[in-house]
Amino acid sequence: MKKIVIIILIIAALAVGAYFLFLKNASNGELTFQYTSLEKGDLEVMVSCTGTLEVLGAVEVGTELSGTVSEVFVDFNDDVKKEQILAILDTTKIVYDVQNAKASFANAEAKYKLAKRQYEDDKNLYSEGYISDIDLLTSETNYKQTLASYVSSQISLEKAETNLSKYSIIRSPIDGKVIDRSVEEGQTVAASFSAPVLFTIAEDLSKMEIHALVDESDIGQIKQGQNAKFTVESYPDKEFDGLVKQIRLQPKVISNVVNYTVVIDADNVDDLLLPGMTATIDIITESRIDVYFLPNAAFSYAPPESVTKALKNKMGERFTGKSTSEGQSQRSGFGQMQKPSAEMIEKMAVVWFEDDEGNIQMIFPPCDERIF
Repeated sequence: MKKIVIIILIIAALAVGAYFLFLKNASNGELTFQYTSLEKGDLEVMVSCTGTLEVLGAVEVGTELSGTVSEVFVDFNDDVKKEQILAILDTTKIVYDVQNAKASFANAEAKYKLAKRQYEDDKNLYSEGYISDIDLLTSETNYKQTLASYVSSQISLEKAETNLSKYSIIRSPIDGKVIDRSVEEGQTVAASFSAPVLFTIAEDLSKMEIHALVDESDIGQIKQGQNAKFTVESYPDKEFDGLVKQIRLQPKVISNVVNYTVVIDADNVDDLLLPGMTATIDIITESRIDVYFLPNAAFSYAPPESVTKALKNKMGERFTGKSTSEGQSQRSGFGQMQKPSAEMIEKMAVVWFEDDEGNIQMIFPPCDERIF
């Protein structure tokens, strides 16, 4: 959804007093005036979009081992510390693996020691000429094979012992809060192809971020560091502040519309915002602080043609030093600004007002930078 709030008017303190809307009485030809006050305030250009609140620094905690979960020590929303035990796997099978690894290591060690002694003896015999080259080579090959088996069995034993002492116990990698738990006591987890996620821990819920989708027609207006305002459905009357952190370049096509993800930082010191909430965001792309403005209806009135022609001709003289009927444009007392031609003046927006003497006057609000 796209909504662009357009600045209608920005008027400097060019007029003293009040501005008027004119209504002509058709029965008697007299002019009556409807007054409106000159207001002052802040105006903003915004790009509106929607997004989803996400936690910062969320860590998925899994297990590298397959087995049965024997105990779970934390629940949803629990605060946890780094290295705190979250769950323990049943170690019965892991203990068997350790014992089997020890037996294999002992067997490989014995064979290795025997082959090493045999190889040392054969080298002495070969040096005295009692055995042939092929006998020595066979002895050397057997020694190296048993050495490789010995090293491999040693690694397998260390791995089994590490699984028992470390990986069978699931610990928290960070300080944070448990926002998701997908395991129960007695549940079997399989880690054959990928580590199953058992817990999701958020590092800090006092700071969150919004992943907003902005379509391609508006993304050019978004810059890093721009301010944003957003609301969530849970608190429709409360407005939250944010700051554009990142514009991701990878597009997302949704219903044939190209969108880009804009990441917005948001404070959550009051713990009102929850992960997954839908946010309606207004990203402020441009703003004017403490300016004058008036209703768009002030431009709808047109006085009699004679009044219009006389006043616009007079205004042209102020800009050009000559009558607009001459169709010339020269520099005068307006510095180095480009002076509008008679045709440009005819197309300019006009605000009509009554001066202190009761005469109808007009001004050209500086709402078109191409002219002023």
